[in-house]
Amino acid sequence: MNTLRTQRLEGRPIRPRDASFAAALFGREEVGRWTGEGDPWTRAVAAQRARAFAAHWTAHGFGLRLWRDARGPAGVAGLQFCVLEGAAAIEASFAFAPERWGEGLATEAMRASLAEAQAICAEVQAVVREGNAPAVAVLRRLGFVERASTLRGLRRFARPTAGAGLAPPRSAAGGRGA
Repeated sequence: MNTLRTQRLEGRPIRPRDASFAAALFGREEVGRWTGEGDPWTRAVAAQRARAFAAHWTAHGFGLRLWRDARGPAGVAGLQFCVLEGAAAIEASFAFAPERWGEGLATEAMRASLAEAQAICAEVQAVVREGNAPAVAVLRRLGFVERASTLRGLRRFARPTAGAGLAPPRSAAGGRGA
């Protein structure tokens, strides 16, 4: 579970050296306002998060990926452990550069990540800030349904990983992924 390829994208595990890309992506107001605490990331925060994302890969064998196409790095998407409302969960996360919005890249990257999730868990969850209609639309296209939540200012979604009809992603070697 390292590099994934889709029709247009290649995703590889985030590394500490990706902090510059993370700062450029999440440091933008139009991206940062939908993540974490709702604020754009500083360079220091981006460096800390890139290290944490890389450590997640080391500890668990899966995590967030940096996704790129022929034009270069486009965004971040994948799965990670989290705690939602006091319970452990596998969370779907994605963020792409605003100039790439509307191209279907988040859906494509998350479809590959969700196909891979079948080997990790029975259900994937996602949390979206109120007002982020494009993220809700991506989740719904991927089969997520909204759940009741006590998370203030956030909407919670979930979907099973098995039987969703998602084709497994191609591995870096060109074969079929897990």
